[in-house]
Amino acid sequence: MHGPTDDYSMHWIGLRYSAQTSTFAYIIVEHACIWDGFTPNWKYGLRAYYTDANGGQQYQFWTGYGMDDNQWLDLTLEVGNNGQDTRLTVKNISTGLAYFMNIGTNLGATNGSVEIAVEYRHNELSRTDFVDARISDPDFGISANPTLNICPGTLGGSTVTLTSLGGFSGVVSLSSLADHTSNYVWHYLGSTTLTLSSDGSAATALYFSAQDNSNAQGTYRVVVTGNSGTISHNTVVIVNVSYSFCVGGGGGGSVARGSLVTLADGGKVPVQNVQLGTKVMVYNVPTGYRTVASVSEVQTVTVNNALTIYTTARLPFRADANPNMKLWVLTSNGPAEKPITLIGTGDQIYNYDVQSWVRVTDVTITYGGQHTMYDLLTTPNFTSNGLILEYIANGYPDCPAGGCKTLPPP
Repeated sequence: MHGPTDDYSMHWIGLRYSAQTSTFAYIIVEHACIWDGFTPNWKYGLRAYYTDANGGQQYQFWTGYGMDDNQWLDLTLEVGNNGQDTRLTVKNISTGLAYFMNIGTNLGATNGSVEIAVEYRHNELSRTDFVDARISDPDFGISANPTLNICPGTLGGSTVTLTSLGGFSGVVSLSSLADHTSNYVWHYLGSTTLTLSSDGSAATALYFSAQDNSNAQGTYRVVVTGNSGTISHNTVVIVNVSYSFCVGGGGGGSVARGSLVTLADGGKVPVQNVQLGTKVMVYNVPTGYRTVASVSEVQTVTVNNALTIYTTARLPFRADANPNMKLWVLTSNGPAEKPITLIGTGDQIYNYDVQSWVRVTDVTITYGGQHTMYDLLTTPNFTSNGLILEYIANGYPDCPAGGCKTLPPP
């Protein structure tokens, strides 16, 4: 290792990273008194001193002595996964100029990337070095929509977002805990684990459901916690349940405007165009029994949310996010009713149009605005031996009001 030849009273200040005793990486700020032919001037120059991927020591000239005394320099050393692909950055805060160098290293880092940074300034007149150091270990942040207002009898959701910090990558486990419990409300996370890539983000939702009961009203504080190894962070969602948040005076559990209802002759008509007395096809999923029924009542409700279940079939199922409503899902024990708010990717639901079970590919829930939903009552809606008969909307048997739209236990 050697230094410059045209200096005197030269000294170093360095930013060093070392995960092992035998390997290292330095950003060197060489501070030297340079003679310009008339007067001596104190200047900065940048050097890199490190062990390369093969363990050999390297000392590289990076810049000439172009930076003046008494200027602030921001030094950053970013080490990649497993201590490789190290990037050196120096920014002259006083001038705005930045300098970069990539070096091949083998520093032995074992847990993602790490960033080390300092701010440095030397004042030759006072013979003083000023250093402000900081280390940014891999970490993650967690945030959520802080307030959720829902109407009893419906389900609401708050988006929970994880963000990689300092190059963090890995699996984060999630949990939720409310400040008090009730037999009339419950909550759950859309996913209890999320995987973060370095400098990336991932999201799920905290769902909160309330029965259509005055006892469900109140304010609930739900803490969502993320854990990964020794790292733990949380965020808080305040949930307000009140009938004052109901739009249109109902909890819904009905299909969205534009959904196509299957008629007795096999034709299809948008649900908003169905009239009293219209003949529609009704179906019982577990037995495969079908017959014709007359529409005896058309109910409408305006809600502030919309749920869409996408499948391998051509049309999605569209309704409001109401746990009162259920669809038939194929389980290891055969067909079973499942609240639509609990149906997720990979589930199989029955599609009448293709006469088979279709796989769910995505589920979305949006909040805000006003959405008109429709429900049809038919005669008959049960067989003589008590089997439920469901009209068909966008190909999916939809349980009528008074049928399977009963609230699941909390």
